[in-house]
Amino acid sequence: MKPFTKGIAAGLGVGVLLILLLTLYTFTAGSLEDSGQAQVPEETDIQEEPSSLEEEPEDSPEETEEPEPEEPAQEEEIPEEPQPSEVVFSFAGDVMFSDHYTSAYDQNGISAIADAEMLAAMQDSDLFMLNEEFPFSFQGDPMEDKQYTFRTDPRYVSIFQDLGVDMVSVANNHALDFGQAAFCDTLETLKQADIACLGGGYQITEASAPGIFEVNGQTFAVFAATRVSPSYDWYATDSQPGMFQTYDPSRLNAAIAEADGRYDHVIVFVHWGIERNEYPEDYQHALAKGYIDAGADLVLGCHPHILQGFEYYKDVPIVYSLGNYLFGSRDGDTLLLQAVFAEDGSMEIRLLPCRRQNGVLSAIKDPSALYRHLTELSFDAEVSEEGVLRYRGTD
Repeated sequence: MKPFTKGIAAGLGVGVLLILLLTLYTFTAGSLEDSGQAQVPEETDIQEEPSSLEEEPEDSPEETEEPEPEEPAQEEEIPEEPQPSEVVFSFAGDVMFSDHYTSAYDQNGISAIADAEMLAAMQDSDLFMLNEEFPFSFQGDPMEDKQYTFRTDPRYVSIFQDLGVDMVSVANNHALDFGQAAFCDTLETLKQADIACLGGGYQITEASAPGIFEVNGQTFAVFAATRVSPSYDWYATDSQPGMFQTYDPSRLNAAIAEADGRYDHVIVFVHWGIERNEYPEDYQHALAKGYIDAGADLVLGCHPHILQGFEYYKDVPIVYSLGNYLFGSRDGDTLLLQAVFAEDGSMEIRLLPCRRQNGVLSAIKDPSALYRHLTELSFDAEVSEEGVLRYRGTD
């Protein structure tokens, strides 16, 4: 029995050992399995990183490039504002359209009046003013005992428009050659043509008022008046049409002073002097200085039918006579004067010399002789070789 018992005991021992080994294996495998499950989230995180990048579009290179096309659009919506530029204000002298001019104009248009270079100078000016020495009308009778009386068909106001005229002075000794009705026709013709009429009106308030203009941020008040008139009946009053006179300059000086406080530049265009005299009269010097004392920045004159010299008073230029510009069939040297106002408001006077030949204005190619003559006629002023007016003795 002992061997058998011993066999059983040995078998039991081996069995117990196997059970222990099996239990240990099972526990170890379970631990390893549990350890593997704990690592699954980490493996899952690593696998989902590419997916996480795809789900964040704001970080993707493709979408960061999308705002770039909007930048040019923003520049177009807020363009840089243009800076103010200079103002070119041109002035010409006496104008009277005889049959010679109107017939040539009917046949060949504005090229019969001025060549291309002069047309460009006038038309390209920011503002252009001249002296209209006639009425636009068919009405009325010529003034008795007056040697010369002028008038023109109103349709020829188109010549002014073609030349680029912005304003005219009607304060002169021919505006009422055919009476008040013809004068009023002139006022209406200019109004319809959108050309400012200065120095005349339906009553004194209108006749004495300045033309107000704003160009490139600069403001201008322009007065016109006459010191030459064949009759007191030609002057505007509270109840009758006519011209603004400056025999007594008190009203004009007061208006200049008022405008000086409101506008950047005040300009006076006056009809004065003696025909065919190259030098101004003493009263012209006195009137001009009075205008400047009141606040004028530039004084210009007409009536002598020839060019006169220049003068400076308190650094303000005085142009005593612009002469004939387009007057009947008379030929001769003349000029287009340009006051050029810089952005800071300072002014330079430039001369564009020209010649009327067979009624056509054309630029003078060598104006040196004319410049020398104008310097000789001037008072402490000179014209440079480049045609710039300056105080004598300055650079």
